[in-house]
Amino acid sequence: YFNYTSFLGNPELCGPYLGPCKDGVAKGTHETHVKGGLSASLKLLLVIGLLVFSILFAVAAIIKARSLKKASDARAWKLTAFQRLDFTCDDVLDCLKEDNIIGKGGAGIVYKGSMPSGDQVAVKRLPAMSRGSSHDHGFNAEIQTLGRIRHRHIVRLLGFCSNHETNLLVYEYMPNGSLGEVLHGKKGGHLHWDTRYKIAVEAAKGLCYLHHDCSPLIVHRDVKSNNILLDSEFEAHVADFGLAKFLQDSGTSECMSAVAGSYGYIAPEYAYTLKVDEKSDVYSFGVVLLELVCGRKPVGEFGDGVDIVQWVRKMTDSSKESVLKVLDPRLPSVPLQEVMHVFYVAMLCVEEQAVERPTMREVIQILTELPKPPNSKQGDTTINEPPTSPSPDTTLDSPTTTITKDPKDQQQQPPAPKSTPPDLLSI
Repeated sequence: YFNYTSFLGNPELCGPYLGPCKDGVAKGTHETHVKGGLSASLKLLLVIGLLVFSILFAVAAIIKARSLKKASDARAWKLTAFQRLDFTCDDVLDCLKEDNIIGKGGAGIVYKGSMPSGDQVAVKRLPAMSRGSSHDHGFNAEIQTLGRIRHRHIVRLLGFCSNHETNLLVYEYMPNGSLGEVLHGKKGGHLHWDTRYKIAVEAAKGLCYLHHDCSPLIVHRDVKSNNILLDSEFEAHVADFGLAKFLQDSGTSECMSAVAGSYGYIAPEYAYTLKVDEKSDVYSFGVVLLELVCGRKPVGEFGDGVDIVQWVRKMTDSSKESVLKVLDPRLPSVPLQEVMHVFYVAMLCVEEQAVERPTMREVIQILTELPKPPNSKQGDTTINEPPTSPSPDTTLDSPTTTITKDPKDQQQQPPAPKSTPPDLLSI
């Protein structure tokens, strides 16, 4: 056992058998131990905090990397060409400027663009599609089909740029715009009858190709004067064929033209069938023919709820001999038999019953087989009708009957001939 003599020579020791410890020494020792304990706790908390922060930072970095990859994929444009092209998607994207907009509608926004080679194109930006819809509804496959179509009177689809969210269709550019813009604009009076007739035949040929020479057939669904484009020589080209179907299937547009056509051009049977087919296109083309003859828009000029078809029926009782009552007053001189014949074809196309309308192949056949003028001593029968805006270069020479009208006889227009020329092409 230890006794007090065992600890002699250690003056700093204190405790039992050695004497009481000083208060300062005991307190300082206790404080040292306390301070040492707190420091360890703080270190532990600091380590845990750093660990949690590192985990959160790693999770945030992973999420950010994934979002950047997703955004990069969305921005990655792919160019699909339907012929040899000398431009890229970047060149097409450079066209998407507010100043380059040349048209807006249910099928999207159209921009005019100039490629590095100097060629001009029209870029149509389709409405944004819901995620995956372009693939779910076979958009790419259908566009490939449209891209392979080559016809003189159909606007060529040169290619399309696409990413995960947007589709840009690249078409050949038509410098004279649409038939609707020309016919119903300030230049409408300069669109002579021979040009109008040529446009009617060319547009019919384009539609006929879609209906009868494509497999499967393509229903345009939105035939109208604004979708018949004119090149530098005023040659007609059918545009926007097939696009309405994509917009309807993908649910990207609530515009009527994306479902069944534009107001004034919609076939009456759509009201109860809610379906469109080739005969719907024929009806719409008949409305375009009436626009060419009358020079009026299909709606908006005849009162509420009245379109050009109803107005023409009321004015002429569907008789081609009464075409002078609805003829465009801006036309100074036109071949009467030719005008009557085009009017006759138009009324066939806008028959109430779809089965009574001709096919587009029959429309071309009837439209191009003009009847011979009635026999007369001069070979020409003329009725004078002064144009509303006279122009020295607006007179047409034609071997068929022409219409002119002497100002003295404006109040006494001669009645229609008693023996009307036989209709050689009645069907």
